[in-house]
Amino acid sequence: MSMSRGKGRAALLISIILLLGAAAMGGFAQAAATSPVSGTIVSINGTNVMLALADKTQKTVALQASTLVLERDAAELNQIQTGDALAVTSRRSGMDLIATNINIFSREMWNVVRKGQWPMATGEMMTNAMVSEYAQGMSGHTLTMKYADGTSTITVPDGIPIHRLVSMRPADLTAGMQIVVRGTAGSDGILKAASISFDGPAKS
Repeated sequence: MSMSRGKGRAALLISIILLLGAAAMGGFAQAAATSPVSGTIVSINGTNVMLALADKTQKTVALQASTLVLERDAAELNQIQTGDALAVTSRRSGMDLIATNINIFSREMWNVVRKGQWPMATGEMMTNAMVSEYAQGMSGHTLTMKYADGTSTITVPDGIPIHRLVSMRPADLTAGMQIVVRGTAGSDGILKAASISFDGPAKS
C-alpha cells in the first residue's frame, strides 16, 4: 500500500470513528477521553496491542472485555433493508435532508450508540435510527427513519459513501493491520480501547 493511500484510509477511518463517537454520548464513546489514534499493529501479546504511530513512536493499546472491534466494509444502497439500524449524515437543502454518508450499524454497535436526530458541529444532521421504509421512485431514493421522537425522510443521492460496520473478534486483529483506536489513556500511558476499527478488504 502506498503512503498516500494509507493516509487516505486512515483519514476515512478517523472520520467514521469521530462520527460514531459523537453519536454515542450515552454509550461506549462517552468515556473516550482521547482523540482517535491511528497506527499499524506491530505485535499482539495477550490483551496488549503494540501500535506504531505515524511519528515513529509506539503506543500500547489494552483490549477490554467491552472493546468493540469493527470492520468497515463498502456496501450498496440496495443492500439496506427495512429494520436496519443506520447512522445517516445529511445536509439541509431547503426543507429537505440530503444524505452525504451512510453507515449500517452492527447489532452490537446499535446497542450502545445514541439514538435519534441532532445537529452536528459541522452543521450537518446526524440521524441514528431504524429504517422504516426504503423507496425508489421518480424523485430518487428515499429512506424513512424512525426514532423515539418521530420520523424523518432523507433523500439519498447516487454515489455517496455507504459502509457496513461488521463486529469482529479481537483474534481477527493481526500484525501489519492499519487500525484506528478510540479509548481512554491511563496514567501509565496505556490506551484502554473502547473501539478498534479497520477497513475490510476491497471487494472485486
